[in-house]
Amino acid sequence: MRSPGVLDVEDVGDPTLPRGGALLRVLACAVCGTDVKMLEKGHRDLTYPRIPGHEVTAEVLESDSDMVAEGAIVQVWPGEACGSCPHCHAGNDNLCPQVRIMGFNADGGMAERISVSDPSRLVPIGDADPVMMTLAEPLACCVNAQEKLRVGDGDSVLVLGGGPMGCLNAFLARRRGARTVMLSEPVLERLDHVPERLFDNVSRPEGDELADMVRQGTNGAGADVIIPCTPNVRLERGLFDLLAPGGRLCVFSGPRHEDSTVEVDLRNVHYRELTVVGSYGNSSRHDRLAVGLLREGADLSWMFTGRFGLDEVRQAFEHASGRRGQRSVIVFD
Repeated sequence: MRSPGVLDVEDVGDPTLPRGGALLRVLACAVCGTDVKMLEKGHRDLTYPRIPGHEVTAEVLESDSDMVAEGAIVQVWPGEACGSCPHCHAGNDNLCPQVRIMGFNADGGMAERISVSDPSRLVPIGDADPVMMTLAEPLACCVNAQEKLRVGDGDSVLVLGGGPMGCLNAFLARRRGARTVMLSEPVLERLDHVPERLFDNVSRPEGDELADMVRQGTNGAGADVIIPCTPNVRLERGLFDLLAPGGRLCVFSGPRHEDSTVEVDLRNVHYRELTVVGSYGNSSRHDRLAVGLLREGADLSWMFTGRFGLDEVRQAFEHASGRRGQRSVIVFD
């Protein structure tokens, strides 16, 4: 990425083995909705020029650390934190003031070779499918959000947006014991590959359809949890009205600048004991948890509706930005 809208494929020099780190051969790198946003509009954490890609699996070619062996197949946590600040010590290394994120302010995984200075970022995946394990990083973002939301047994969960993050949040909510998972999605065709059992109720966000679905799906109680998984949703008062007493809402998908300032009735928050939490990215702990969940054998292969080579990176981005299917992934031979 050279600037908004400019994406080139070219030869660059191979990275070298960092002292105490590892040199990796990339196996697969998925295209995230944030990658699309970066290409179309930029991002607050992005510096140009930049090799994008933060959902990466790879093979260790060389290692200068006892923490990882040559030949190991790993998933890469995209952050590189200082390891010594209060946030790092508390296990919230994604909030480290000095964190660098591959694909944003450090070069990422849409390249044949990458180097990693901190081998603790590498999570072994054993014989798991490297393509499937590119889901670990986005799933870790969902783990971060749902920990804060305390999603658990008996909850009714409303997901806004039926793209990859919406589907992963639904998958995780069910794993955490949610009783009902509802979806609002304007383009129902993008659900063609999604298993019917993933969502109990589906509606378009038009007119009274969404409110009617929540009312019917919860017997009038309201949703215990709302997770907006698209920036196309404005977090306005009507959304809070869909929550049950004690309900929780996560600012999960980054709001557009023009939608980031909204009015909230604090009396409603007070008397109904509502909770609003923020969630951005994931910590290395969340990442390891996500790898463990995927290694338990969940079949999410239906999520990969577009597979491309590195020389087809533009098509990979077009597939992701078109929002016609689900996951777009670059696979390296």
